[in-house]
Amino acid sequence: MPLRLLLRSAALAVAFSLASCGYVPRPVAGLPPGEPWGALPLRKWLAEDRAEPLALSFCAPPECRPGLAAGVIRLTGKDAEITRALLKDPERLARALRSPAGRDKPVRAQVSVERLKGGPYDGFAITLAPADGGKRPAYGAALGRPEGDGLTVVLVIGEDPENVRATVRDVAERELGS
Repeated sequence: MPLRLLLRSAALAVAFSLASCGYVPRPVAGLPPGEPWGALPLRKWLAEDRAEPLALSFCAPPECRPGLAAGVIRLTGKDAEITRALLKDPERLARALRSPAGRDKPVRAQVSVERLKGGPYDGFAITLAPADGGKRPAYGAALGRPEGDGLTVVLVIGEDPENVRATVRDVAERELGS
């Protein structure tokens, strides 16, 4: 599935399922306000030791080129501990994504990760591509700031690796502070 269709489908599915929340959505700081960008209404997920979505904004092709989605989440408990470790050592995530353990079918994707350096937050960039090269890769990046026993994470997914990296740093500066 092309990334733009995946972004659009995911955004629509989440929007429809959350439309009844009644919560006024907050756009992600550092992204352009208004059209063609959209913000999704989010409400705290009611589960112990789970993620709390704070903001999610997206802009899908053809209105935006390249397509991009950015989110800010707050993690606590075990989820925060695991994510904090992955932000410091993203190769652990890559190994897990490559591993066939617990899967019926072998993994048919190329996964590469790189630690993002030069900033105040731990994080990484990731590239996921079909092993056969039949479709374009998807690019992602994450940066996180510990807060007591919790962790706030900025996630960005998009079609262009440089745009993803620049956006995650810009959003993290505004959402997490410098």
